[in-house]
Amino acid sequence: MKKTLLLSSVLFLIIINSFAQQTKTDSLLILLKTDRADTNQLIHLYELSNEFSKIDNYDDGIKYANQAIIFSNVLLGKRNKTINKTIKIYTAKAYYNLGNINYYQGNYPEAVKNHLVAIKINEEIGNKKSIAASYNSIGNTYRSQANYPQALKNHYASLKIRQEIGDQGGVSTSYNNIGIVFEDQGNYSDALKNYFLALKIKEAIGDIGGVATALSNIGNIYFSQGNFTDALKNFVASLKIQEKINDANGIAIAYGNIGNVYYTQHNYPEALKNYFIALKIMEKIGDTESIAFVYTNIGAVYLDQGNYTEALKNQLASLKITETTSDKLSMCASYNNIGSIYVQQKKHLEAEKYYKKAIGLAKEIGYKELLKESYKGLMQIDSAKANFKSAFQNYKMYDIYSDSLNNEDVRKHTIQNQMNYDFEKKEAVTEAEHKSELQNQHFISEEKNRKQNIIIFSIITGLFLVAVFALIVFRSLRITRKQKETIEEQKFVVEKHKEIIEEKHKEITDSINYAERIQRSFLATKELLDENLNEYFVLFKPKDVVSGDFYWSAKLSNGNFALATADSTGHGVPGAIMSLLNVTSLEKAIEHHTNPAEILNHTRQTIIKRLKKDGSEDGGKDGMDCSLLVFENNQLHIAAANNPVWIIRENELIEIKPDKMPVGKSDKQDQTFTTHTLELQKGDTIYTLTDGFPDQFGGDKGKKFMSKKLKELLLANVHLPIAQQRELLDSTFKNWVGDLEQVDDVTVIGIKV
Repeated sequence: MKKTLLLSSVLFLIIINSFAQQTKTDSLLILLKTDRADTNQLIHLYELSNEFSKIDNYDDGIKYANQAIIFSNVLLGKRNKTINKTIKIYTAKAYYNLGNINYYQGNYPEAVKNHLVAIKINEEIGNKKSIAASYNSIGNTYRSQANYPQALKNHYASLKIRQEIGDQGGVSTSYNNIGIVFEDQGNYSDALKNYFLALKIKEAIGDIGGVATALSNIGNIYFSQGNFTDALKNFVASLKIQEKINDANGIAIAYGNIGNVYYTQHNYPEALKNYFIALKIMEKIGDTESIAFVYTNIGAVYLDQGNYTEALKNQLASLKITETTSDKLSMCASYNNIGSIYVQQKKHLEAEKYYKKAIGLAKEIGYKELLKESYKGLMQIDSAKANFKSAFQNYKMYDIYSDSLNNEDVRKHTIQNQMNYDFEKKEAVTEAEHKSELQNQHFISEEKNRKQNIIIFSIITGLFLVAVFALIVFRSLRITRKQKETIEEQKFVVEKHKEIIEEKHKEITDSINYAERIQRSFLATKELLDENLNEYFVLFKPKDVVSGDFYWSAKLSNGNFALATADSTGHGVPGAIMSLLNVTSLEKAIEHHTNPAEILNHTRQTIIKRLKKDGSEDGGKDGMDCSLLVFENNQLHIAAANNPVWIIRENELIEIKPDKMPVGKSDKQDQTFTTHTLELQKGDTIYTLTDGFPDQFGGDKGKKFMSKKLKELLLANVHLPIAQQRELLDSTFKNWVGDLEQVDDVTVIGIKV
């Protein structure tokens, strides 16, 4: 799944002409050499540290800050009270600058440590404004570590001091940063409240640039809430102000945010138009960090359009920049983005490589959101490769990093825990059986070696029989007796192990059957099918114990009978969990609708809404392919998502072609499904199916069975009783698979009118 990074207008660098910057540092270095060793030199050392940090020369920034601190210790105690205060002011400034440099370098403990020293010194001299600035920086540092309680604590401490001293600009900054922390936590209500407070002050003090930033932040909140109209309104208002004050960086950010709105609305031409405008400006001003973000967003657009070449090109361009700037968070997001592109291209080895890089980096920086995405990507790869054991392990890791609290997610988690228990026990039994087999082999080998040694020893003994016959016989008997005791002891242990394994195996089998019964309870019951259908068969063959395929039925509120045949995303454990979500979403839909297309429309929206909570930017793209039949007297109403419905009438096959979109998130999610209505005739036979049967590999050449061959098989045998048709399909499938492995869940339902 791609990770689209929003361009943040909260914090941005002020671009300064490098030539002018160099001139200033050169002048300070000259003054440092010519001035006397007094407070002026201390000031020059601090200013050098500050200027070097502005141009990202952090090594020299740290160097001169440390020199300032050492020099201040030399000066202190040798001056009068007024001069000592000046020394302490610039000593605190040096520690403050060290804290900021440590923050930029990602050395957060050192950043906090230096800011606390600055606070202590400023408390001694009563410099409240600088104390507030340090608390603000500490708050930003904790926010970068996702330690939101500490971040808020320090930002509120800064806010209180700024309010006491009447620093309106500082107060608005604190409100802004508090809003950022609430936004990171998903607390959009409190975030919006603080952003509006910041905006009000910015307007009152005439800070036009601050007003533009506040409008952009408010737009980001509306964007996160899905209120794209108000988001776009605020982004455009911010853009107009940035253009008025000619702030190139702010203009670029505004275009990027506007592009994000259009991207989310699937208006890809407008999204690309705004992204490319932002990119051009950022390249002109040299804002490499934002350039990387825009490349990421452009790549996301191309990925949605299926242009994998351009998508990969832009994501790699973004990665190249983030590797140069050592921006680990963005690097990690790029790894995930590139992995998702390779998944779409079915280049699983390359995708796996990038997802594993992302996991390593995400663990290093402790970013759970990206870890979740990485494990989800690996799960999809393993599922595609039919490596279901590994897929399940990655699904468990994905689930650990998911934060789901609603009843439906709790229900899914409960089922997953049950399946987790089943599979771990099954794995334990397999391992125990393997160990037992090794023990048996080792035992047999030892016994064989001992017997050989006895024979050799006996031959040697025979050569010396005349001299030591009696002694050798006695010793041989004693050795044999000990060997027998050892063998009997080992045999007892092995038998006990075997009993334990058999007992555990029975427990595991019972648990697996229980998990399967849980899922089966969601399927259409035989009683309901018998009550509403005359003659029918159900061929249901899960690939594993549990299945992503399911068939479901219900009586609608108008008395009509509905029957669904569906293929959930994935199979095995992930597919089974998804099938539970799909069934409950169908059950919710029929509370409001009776038309099959409207039922699928409502089901799709429920699935999308629920999967938005999986933590990804735009929610998971999981769901199902489904054909839904609604029987009304002699009429049949059909809505189909990717899965066709076949009707054989008078030896001719009528195919009801499906809408080429899933019941879930897709580019066509805003399009309604189509309802097909047919008048049924006596003797009609209706077939619904998933793609498992046609896609099965087998036969002499190991090829797919294909839909064409299945149609021919059904046409040739439609005259048979319905039960015999099922037996024929079952035996045909088994013969086709042969010694190969079943690749997917299989469901075929036949109904004779």
